Amino acid sequence: MDRITYVGPDGNLFTVNPDGSGELKLTGTSQVEQGPAGRFLAQPLGISDFYAWPTWSPDGTKLAASHVHLGDGQSEVSVQVFDLSTGQSATVYDNELTSLVAEGAPHYLYWSPDSIHLGFLAATRGGLTLFVVNTESQESAVAVQSGAPLYYQWSSDGSSLVIHIGEELKLAHAPFSGSAETLVESTLGFRAPALSSEGGRFAYVGSGDSQGSLFIAEASAPAQSWKVLDVGTLTAFVWSPGGHELAVVDQDNPRSPIFQRLRVVPGDGGEARTIGEGQIMAYYWSPNGENIAWVSLDPQDREFVWRVGPSTGASSKELFRFVPSSDTLIMLSFFDQYGYSHSPWSPDGTRLVVAGVRGRPLGSTNGQTPTGDRVFILDAVGDAPPLDLAAGTLAFWSWN
Repeated sequence: MDRITYVGPDGNLFTVNPDGSGELKLTGTSQVEQGPAGRFLAQPLGISDFYAWPTWSPDGTKLAASHVHLGDGQSEVSVQVFDLSTGQSATVYDNELTSLVAEGAPHYLYWSPDSIHLGFLAATRGGLTLFVVNTESQESAVAVQSGAPLYYQWSSDGSSLVIHIGEELKLAHAPFSGSAETLVESTLGFRAPALSSEGGRFAYVGSGDSQGSLFIAEASAPAQSWKVLDVGTLTAFVWSPGGHELAVVDQDNPRSPIFQRLRVVPGDGGEARTIGEGQIMAYYWSPNGENIAWVSLDPQDREFVWRVGPSTGASSKELFRFVPSSDTLIMLSFFDQYGYSHSPWSPDGTRLVVAGVRGRPLGSTNGQTPTGDRVFILDAVGDAPPLDLAAGTLAFWSWN
């Protein structure tokens, strides 16, 4: 509970308390500290092995991660699941190809709400493929959908997946062996689908009176939709934790990863309010929906900036200037998908975790700043300075 997982510079996996205590090393050959079920040995890790993209299960008892073994003449890529009470791991999927789904990402991993099923994207001979596997059985992973681009979201009860593939939104039902039904044909002006927390409504971009329009429809009657906002040629949107509002970023250059503004619009189509403007890279709702943290680009200083502000649109504050690690940059570039599976927020919504190199400090500092990518804890509600937690290239908070 209230733990952080991070990837060390050598590709080992760790979990740790937010104050730096209670560190557990899940991979490698050294013995770790006292675990939930006593002492255990970490999984062996050679110089030709590394792990990537650790992903918390919703109940905090497991981690899924990509494992890459670089052998003589042939590499092996797999999905592994760690039982955090014992430290033991199990392989739930072996790649047929060693290709990546994105630069630096062997897979995209995303747990179902029941913490039993794991959805993941993998490269196959049939192209990019979405799989679902029961991590507590010996059954093989089920191929749900193939094609690209492909983004998806679990329903709140884990009984279905909403999938955005090409120009279609589809709905697949457990056990995911049948064909998915088409909800709506949409444009290519967005990536990840957005299903409200109660599962009753979904948002999508379709053709409107201008370049594009954001629509909301009932999942039970997808043909009955209503327009809530005009948007640019590329947009991303995520429902608030309560499912009553949408945070929306958009821009008019589909070749740029930078958005021009961040707005919040009521799900009933009320007036939108502006939260932030400028060169926005990514944003994340706090767990209670009261605040939104976002990352913007300062081109003059060539730094990224974390800011946080209330979702009401009141004034925001700057938290941290940094240069993200290469993996963190991937997460930010596809934040609307990674936000479903990997949380930078602490469960109580008071802190954020980020990996990268510290940029220009807000105040004077004494001593020398460590070089290389580091994991930092940011105070989102108070004035505490960033806490340098450990050397690491990627870090995420547990969900509870």
